[in-house]
Formats: sequence, C-alpha cells, structure tokens
Amino acid sequence: MPRIAVNVCDLTELVPKKSEAFNPVALLMRNFCSESSTRTEPMGRRWDAIGVVLDGPAAQDKERVEALVKLLQTSLGPRYMGRRVRCYREGSRGGWSEIRP
Repeated sequence: MPRIAVNVCDLTELVPKKSEAFNPVALLMRNFCSESSTRTEPMGRRWDAIGVVLDGPAAQDKERVEALVKLLQTSLGPRYMGRRVRCYREGSRGGWSEIRP
C-alpha cells in the first residue's frame, strides 16, 4: 500500500479557533499518526506543502485511510476552510502526487 500524507497547514486550519482545550482534529488523526511520524515535502520546497505521513496503526488499513481522506476532502475541508484538505500519495519511485476527490 502506498504511503499517504496530509498537508500540515490544512490540518491546522481545521482546528476550531474558539476552543483551544478541545482539538477534534487531533482526536481524528490520533491513530493515523505515530509519535515518530515523519514529515515530507510532497510538492517541492514550498512552506505550505509540508505533509505528515500517516504511519500509525490505523494507517495500515486501506479502507480507513480512504475514509479519512474522503472525510477531510469532501466534508471537513469544505465546511471549515472553504476548500478540500490537500492529501498526497507516494508513487512507486518515491515522488508524491496530490489525491483528488
């Protein structure tokens, strides 16, 4: 299964501004990321293209990863940011490409 990364800047935009004590995005991502999750620069060296690689226990289940990507791109992103959350898939030769809904 190819590795998947989620854009860090987009994840921070999903955090509710009013509630600093409760972070639903952190709860959502908890099992998808591990303490040693790596970050990547999937779309070059632009500062807003840094992603966190999903490598936690839940990231081993292809259906759960696909459901997370779909939730971020078609529901949470449009609702809270006005656009989809950028997610990336690693190619067979190591490059990254953006996942489109």
